[in-house]
Amino acid sequence: MAKTKSEPSLIDRIAAVHPKYAALLTKQRELLDRQDELQRELNNGTPQIFHFGRSEDGERVSMTPERVSLAERARRATLGWVAQLPKPKPKPKLRHEGAVELVGELLSPQPIEELNPPPLPPAWAEEPRYRAIGQELESIAEALKLLAPELTKARREYSELVVAQRREEYQALVESIVDRARAFGDEISRHHTFINQQREDGVEWLHYRPINMGSLAYIADPTCPLNTLIESAIEHRHVGAGKSPRWTVPANIQLLVR
Repeated sequence: MAKTKSEPSLIDRIAAVHPKYAALLTKQRELLDRQDELQRELNNGTPQIFHFGRSEDGERVSMTPERVSLAERARRATLGWVAQLPKPKPKPKLRHEGAVELVGELLSPQPIEELNPPPLPPAWAEEPRYRAIGQELESIAEALKLLAPELTKARREYSELVVAQRREEYQALVESIVDRARAFGDEISRHHTFINQQREDGVEWLHYRPINMGSLAYIADPTCPLNTLIESAIEHRHVGAGKSPRWTVPANIQLLVR
């Protein structure tokens, strides 16, 4: 069996018209996905749950332990008094000045970690990861802000290109709608003429069980939906002014509708 060619994806169709817009959308999607991933890592906690059941030995209780999210652990660490204490940088280990004068020529150079000791590790072991996530989320948020005006500009350019390619197709569709709206209005006009003739012939026309056309019955009124649709198409230059209908009703419309 011959393989059927799959339809191109939306991003592929956009890339064929405006490659930069497709690239911007792809990057935005990547950033948003990464943002969601980091948010899940921050907030993936679950509460402690107790499960009650019965067996031959009586009632049993089991428990699903609490899983504390990284964000919650950060909050608890911040509230802890140890985490709130300042973390002074360790003082350098300086050799005794007098001792150095006596034996200094025999000593090895002092290690740099003694002269410039590194800062103390954080009181909360997961603090570096928490800070890294926060910094990455901040970078993503700022990147999305930078992309926003570029996306707006590219979307406008892409839309203009697509419309230029398919404008005639849309105009043909609108013209078809207008032609059908005109034909529909003509049929309503014929309906009014029929009902009016019966009325003039003394027939109680309600025995026909006439349909309820609602606002469509008022074809001579400029606000009739059929008129507003057609005039809108003319106003936007999808069809010529010659398409404007000139419907009339043979009598007061209130005599011809339910």
